Amino acid sequence: MSASKSSKRSSLLPFELVEEILYRIPLRSLVRFKSICKQWYVLLNGKRFIYKHFDLSREQFIQLAHHNKSVNLFNLETQAPSCLQGPPEIHRMIHCDGLLLCQCIERDTSKLAVWNPVLRRFCWIERSLKFYLRLDIIHGFGYDNVSRGNYKIMRFNVRKNSDMEIYECKSKVWRSIDAALDSRVKLWFPDYQALSMNGNMYWIAHRTKGNNETEILVQSFDFTAEIFKDIGCGVPFETECTCLRGASTLILSSFGGDRLSLLYQHRRVKIEVWITNKVTDEVVCWSKYLNVTGPDLPKLHYPEFYNFPTYFIDQKTSTIIAWCGEFNSTKEYIDINVYEISDGKIKKKTIKAGGHRLGYRCHNLCYVYVPSLVHLPE
Repeated sequence: MSASKSSKRSSLLPFELVEEILYRIPLRSLVRFKSICKQWYVLLNGKRFIYKHFDLSREQFIQLAHHNKSVNLFNLETQAPSCLQGPPEIHRMIHCDGLLLCQCIERDTSKLAVWNPVLRRFCWIERSLKFYLRLDIIHGFGYDNVSRGNYKIMRFNVRKNSDMEIYECKSKVWRSIDAALDSRVKLWFPDYQALSMNGNMYWIAHRTKGNNETEILVQSFDFTAEIFKDIGCGVPFETECTCLRGASTLILSSFGGDRLSLLYQHRRVKIEVWITNKVTDEVVCWSKYLNVTGPDLPKLHYPEFYNFPTYFIDQKTSTIIAWCGEFNSTKEYIDINVYEISDGKIKKKTIKAGGHRLGYRCHNLCYVYVPSLVHLPE
């Protein structure tokens, strides 16, 4: 169908209805639709449409496989991976609004890039003048709630719990800020459990208390106030810090774009999923969303292979969709499994193209990702 005929047919419908239809069209088609007519081009490039389409889109999984230096977006319905072309030598990623903050490491050189896989574009971030050892640095990615498009990058010396820098993508300048993490608080696997949600960063952390006791909590960084914040409540179960010794698993995710979700697995006999109310509420508390017990549940943790699981909640089906690797001792191979977890039921799907053989660099990282038309920061 020609663009002119499509434009004439679309004009028979109220444009408000056309807009509502376009909100439900997959992004790869929307990119092509920009050439239909000028009215559609203006709509599809507008911030209001872009962010509303993002808020209505479904989560997917994006895999960072170090063994062959590939990044793959997975269609959960067809289980087909799509290889993505982005910045080279990606080591870690943080997702925010369909943009990926990529830490790229080649030999001893570390660089940052912001990448939109859908638009097939990325841009390099100016380097800070401050030098830190690579293992001492963690990053955050979010935005100022006064202006959603004002994206910011945080750079933090996790060894010292200080030396904070902020990069504003609009000004393209790094600046030091007077913000520090409580000296009693340590972030737990901050490279893997870094969650950007609603403009702010969240990590699982543990705080040392008196009598050698440790409290597990969720630590946040507010990109508007540019300070660390405690969301005001610890984890909703008694862990006795066994998760810090490998007996249990904690995985942090988001729910609905403004609520936190936490998956807790104790050994292989119990899986619980908890969610908060809106994190912007005055009082934040947890409520149980799902509880599954059994004698031989899937093991959602393989730290020995640097394979950190992740998950999201499909709100349409109220199902937990979890991604995790599993060591196949027969083939000396890491299979990639996707689990659909609901009350009393667990379905397992193995993605054949997602696994790999063991090797020196057998990192297999997966992130929850929502594609978007958000433009790269200018």
